[in-house]
Parts: sequence; structure tokens; C-alpha cells
Amino acid sequence: MLKKFFLVLIILLPSALYLYIVSRDEAPAKDSSITPAEAPAQEQSEKYQTPDY
Repeated sequence: MLKKFFLVLIILLPSALYLYIVSRDEAPAKDSSITPAEAPAQEQSEKYQTPDY
């Protein structure tokens, strides 16, 4: 019984570790990407505006 329990833990450990690393890496990326994405969007809209004739 205990051997089966450890076997399941060993099998699930890589998935749990992967999910931990991915969730830890994405949190700062979302916060840092919100602020810079707003400023270039405004610059691009001014940069690529069509001229008025």
C-alpha cells in the first residue's frame, strides 16, 4: 500500500513541478506586459495614422 502511494507521488511529481514553475513564471510577465503594451499601442496608432487630404 505504501509502495503504491510513493509510486503515484513519483509519477505526479514532474507534473506538479512543471505547473509550479509555469505559474510562477507567468505571474510577473502578465503584470510587466500590461504597462508597456499600453504605451506602444498609442505610439503605433499615431505612427501609422493615414494622412488627411
